[in-house]
Amino acid sequence: MRLGRNPLTGSNPVPSAKTENMKEFNWKIEERNFMPKTTEWFWALGIFGFALIIFAILLKSYLLIVIVVLAAFIIYSNKNKQPETINFRLDDNGLYIEGKFHSYNGFESFWIFPGEKQEFVLRRKERFIPLLIVPFHENDEAQIRKILAEHLEEKEEHESLIDLLSKRFF
Repeated sequence: MRLGRNPLTGSNPVPSAKTENMKEFNWKIEERNFMPKTTEWFWALGIFGFALIIFAILLKSYLLIVIVVLAAFIIYSNKNKQPETINFRLDDNGLYIEGKFHSYNGFESFWIFPGEKQEFVLRRKERFIPLLIVPFHENDEAQIRKILAEHLEEKEEHESLIDLLSKRFF
């Protein structure tokens, strides 16, 4: 199969033709579970931010003040942002997320979280960003596992503390 260049990045190889026996699976998912923030949530955030600013003033840490103000601005500006729909495609070449190609060669293994999570994780060979977590629909697990198992080893993974906290609070 001929490989071309990704027009977005110019570096990742992108398959340019599809063969007859190529397995392919497509799905779409919204970014995250959208929960609009309540007024009480913003009051709590404001009080916490104000307390941090007072603490930073007492310590004469002006950089912390700037960081707290920027974080508050970013959180407030994204307060009720509607989630976007993300397109996924899994085939014999790799995983595509919104058209960005991720080759199986860049991953060591995969794991599909059991139960209600409806996510699978791909362990990268790179150590700086080791896990790529991908959501899927409830009935798609068998098809996803079948395609991934042909290219990667299935190896149990656990979610990091940062992932758990970001899902809980953001």
